[in-house]
Parts: sequence; C-alpha cells; structure tokens
Amino acid sequence: MRACVPGICGIARRADMIAFQGAMSLNLPYASADLAREGPYYLQTFDRLWAPRICGWVAHDAELFWLAPKTFPPLTAAKVVAWAGADGTPCLFMRDGTDGPLGYLEVNPMPLEPGHLWLGHCLLNPDHRGIGLGQRMVRLALQFAFDRRRADRISLVVFPENTAAVCCYRNVGFVDVRNQVKYFHTTGRRHVMLEMTIDRTAFGQRTAQPDPIRRPDH
Repeated sequence: MRACVPGICGIARRADMIAFQGAMSLNLPYASADLAREGPYYLQTFDRLWAPRICGWVAHDAELFWLAPKTFPPLTAAKVVAWAGADGTPCLFMRDGTDGPLGYLEVNPMPLEPGHLWLGHCLLNPDHRGIGLGQRMVRLALQFAFDRRRADRISLVVFPENTAAVCCYRNVGFVDVRNQVKYFHTTGRRHVMLEMTIDRTAFGQRTAQPDPIRRPDH
C-alpha cells in the first residue's frame, strides 16, 4: 500500500480543505429531513460541509483500505464527496442534541439489478465506537432502503479480517453469501472479500421481534 508521510499528508489535507471550502461557498446544500429514525437516532441526507470532518475519522492508510479499497491515500474531502454515485444516497448518522454526525454510509443501487441495493463506506466517528452504534446506523440504513427505496434485497462486501464489521453486519441480520476475489490498484494485488446480504422478508421478521440485547460493535 502506498505510504502516507504525516507531514505531506497533513499539508495535502489542509490544501484540499481550503479548496473544498472555497468551492462549497458557492453552493451550500443542507437537507435535514429524516430518512429513517430509531428513537433519538436518525439518518439524514449527506451534507458536503461535513466531508472534512469525516476525513478525520480515518486514522491510517490500513483503515482507509478496509473502508474504501479503491481510494488512494490521503483521504480528502473531495474524495468523500465523490464516493456516492449519481443514483446513490449518501447518509449521515445523527443523534438529537449532538453537534455533528456520528457516522456516514451510502445506500446505492446495484447496477442492472432493480430492487437490489448495496451499502458502502460504513464509517463511525471513533469517539462513538464500541457501544453498538454501528448496528443502529446499519439498521437505519436498512429501514430506509426497504421502506423508502422499496428494495427487495441489500448487499455489501467486507474484508473478512475486519471482524468487528463482520460481527456488526451479522448482528443486524446479514448472512454470508460467498467470497469474492478483487484486484485493487491501491495495493497492486488481489484480496478476498466477503459478500453478505439481507432480504426484505428477513428484515421484516427481525423488526417484528422485540429488540434483543446486542453485543457492542465497531
């Protein structure tokens, strides 16, 4: 993986943030309507002004590779904004009364497969990891995808060695489908990824049951 020299990366991030903020000064979108809600927690449409903060949640290149294996370091605000495709829905995970987002993810259409969506770039603020909020954020994304986007099935891929993420997804109902082997230019080699999925019926059965005590996740 390409090395990231702290001083150079810091300069790159600061320069990117200045350029990003200058561009955004001409167009400052803000959408506060809830996409899905669970008690005080909710998803709202991504606001590009939070992209610089989201960059700061990724501590090192290895974490960036697990999160976004096609993204070369250093992570910048412009790269975060570019993650979501034209038809995708980038989301912020929020809590009533908090200053800023707790997490970020996307709900994207699967190409050439109507009714099939996929989750991407699931990321929590490091200050809020290990207390089950990852599961809550993913459940809200599933609620939005099945209820608002009328999906039949939701899939994702994850590195099997990212055990905290795999545990999180299984706890909300995702099941293992198969291993995939993918080549990434960021490392110059092939990697094994685990494909996971959940369908509308399975999600409906889980939401109809009393909320179980869930183990903490990432």
